[in-house]
Amino acid sequence: MRGRALMVQGCSSGAGKSYLTAALCRLYARRGVRVAPFKAQNMSNNAGVTPDGLEMSRAQLVQARAARVVPDVRMNPVLLKPEGDRRSQVVLLGRADPALSRLPWEARKARLWPHVAASLRGLLEAFELVILEGAGSPAEVNLKAGDIVNMRAALEADAKVLLVADIDRGGAFAHLLGTWACLEAAERETLLGFVLNKFRGDPALLGDATAWLAARTGRPTLGVVPYLPLALPEEDAQDLPPAGAAAREAPVRVAALRFPTVSNFDEFGPLARHPAVALSWVEAPSALAAADLIVLPGSKHLTTDAAWLQRTGLGAAVQERAESGALVLGICGGMQLLGRVIHDPHGLEGAAGTVTGLGLLDLETTLAPIKVTRNVQSTLLATGETVTGYEIHHGRTRAGGRAQPLLADGLGFRQGRVLGVYPHGLLEDAAFVRYLLGALGVSAAQLDPEAGLEAALDRLADHVEAHLDVSAIDDALFRGRAPRRPPRLVLVTGGARSGKSRYAEALVRRFLEPGEGALYLATLRASDPEMARRVARHRARRPVSWRTLETPLAPAEALAAAPERVVLLDCLSGYVANLLLSRYAAGEQSEAEAAAQAGDEAIAAALAGVDALLGAVRRAGKTVVVVTNEVGSGVVPAYALGRLFRDALGLANARVAAAADAVALCVVGLPQLLKGTLPEVTLDEGDA
Repeated sequence: MRGRALMVQGCSSGAGKSYLTAALCRLYARRGVRVAPFKAQNMSNNAGVTPDGLEMSRAQLVQARAARVVPDVRMNPVLLKPEGDRRSQVVLLGRADPALSRLPWEARKARLWPHVAASLRGLLEAFELVILEGAGSPAEVNLKAGDIVNMRAALEADAKVLLVADIDRGGAFAHLLGTWACLEAAERETLLGFVLNKFRGDPALLGDATAWLAARTGRPTLGVVPYLPLALPEEDAQDLPPAGAAAREAPVRVAALRFPTVSNFDEFGPLARHPAVALSWVEAPSALAAADLIVLPGSKHLTTDAAWLQRTGLGAAVQERAESGALVLGICGGMQLLGRVIHDPHGLEGAAGTVTGLGLLDLETTLAPIKVTRNVQSTLLATGETVTGYEIHHGRTRAGGRAQPLLADGLGFRQGRVLGVYPHGLLEDAAFVRYLLGALGVSAAQLDPEAGLEAALDRLADHVEAHLDVSAIDDALFRGRAPRRPPRLVLVTGGARSGKSRYAEALVRRFLEPGEGALYLATLRASDPEMARRVARHRARRPVSWRTLETPLAPAEALAAAPERVVLLDCLSGYVANLLLSRYAAGEQSEAEAAAQAGDEAIAAALAGVDALLGAVRRAGKTVVVVTNEVGSGVVPAYALGRLFRDALGLANARVAAAADAVALCVVGLPQLLKGTLPEVTLDEGDA
């Protein structure tokens, strides 16, 4: 059965289409609807990599995350990566296409549309709801003949369209009425209603303006969405703060060079929000004088950005600051520019030739026709920790004798206080940021980018749901009856003997279809006879149709391999304890001594295991109920390992709660709903 389609179009760029699309994806995903995002064509140098190694826009990757689905390049079949005012690289279905990139814009449409239409049809067949995002405005009559992303996509999908205006910049009603007037009759029929986005102030100031607009268009205003500052990845370079904008006061001053073709600048978000960091984007040599850390970010066009470094004097300024002891980091193209030379024998960036780098790293790079696109894990050699990122580059780099390895497998190098890494995303990796700030003498606070993004998406969905007439959208799409399914992730927490396990089991029974069995993932180890009896009692009260699998250290792997649709993990507390204790099993020290020495490192390792579990939940598409112990109300433990466990489990609980659709706290046998919605259940008598 073909799915339904809803489209978010804007009166202009910057109207908030991407945010609203992400909000609607999360909103419907939380209600159990199988939903996917779609943008036919995106123009952005902020890209990422899908699990199968294909390149797509960062905005659609975030929207897929909001929809709780695995990213698929069909969600963004065409990505245009600007290399200048009049040229761009065309990425079609995740692969750079040099032949299409050489064609003028007008000649591309006929070749691109069949792929766009096939991708859209495939998503509509695979999902119950596809939420499309437009680009720019559907009223750009000069571009309409080549449209593949706005009304042509809406008509192909038979989508209901929300038309969005940014009221913060003024002229919103003229924008909405003018856009409506520029549409053809068939296009106007797709319009479901208008949305006023980024509103500030008193809604009473709108007066009867929405009625005035409805009288002229026959369409209602379905929402007035207040402005909401959120830490979500930005899509366009125009969203960057102006060069030279004053940064807040903080111990570490970071200067990021604002290349003309800067790419993947969205990865700087978590670092910019770190309490120890004041980050500024710079275009003048004088701005580097006070910087503790200078970052050369990704570059979409090395030739252009190398010339800019020389023309502005920033290249010489970076060399001077590096010689005086400043910490310098280059990411991907930025690393290549820190090297000695970059060869382009195939003319990928114009005429074939060689670009001279800054010579701060003993590296020689050659651009190859086949682009590397992959997600990677590597070892940060200075600490032995695993770091995670993604590669998108044409370069093949050879290190000379002066450049020492920073990351394993040739992914990063260092020469004195000059660092270079190929993977993007390391500024979103807690271990790498700890290392980077530690090199500046700063003890970095725990970073939690995954939980931060999940919390931001949930907050955005809550905000939009409160200010948008969702019932009107449901009526148009589903005749008022949007499909509902069990939530994807439920966290049940509580103290000892609080009834949390019985409540979780009752929820699982409610989520099952008649005759269906569940998977019970047991993480506790029966370390003594009393614990063995307790485990046996728990097992005896579960239905015989449930399969029990003991997995003290690998619940993520077990979840990924499980055929069952509904899974109960009991408990997160045991899993975190196992992760902590597994670090000391082979050592000669006591657990307390080892814990006291390990500290944040042990917690970070345990949280990495929790992140792996959450990743498995997202990918599995199952309903997973997780039981844990609430540790926030107890006294401070008197011994080191107890304090370590309390801290690790508290952080793990918060991380899972941020990702969960619903959270319940059990107290004296009574479940209290803290987040989301859950069905009412009947509790059986028995042990907690």
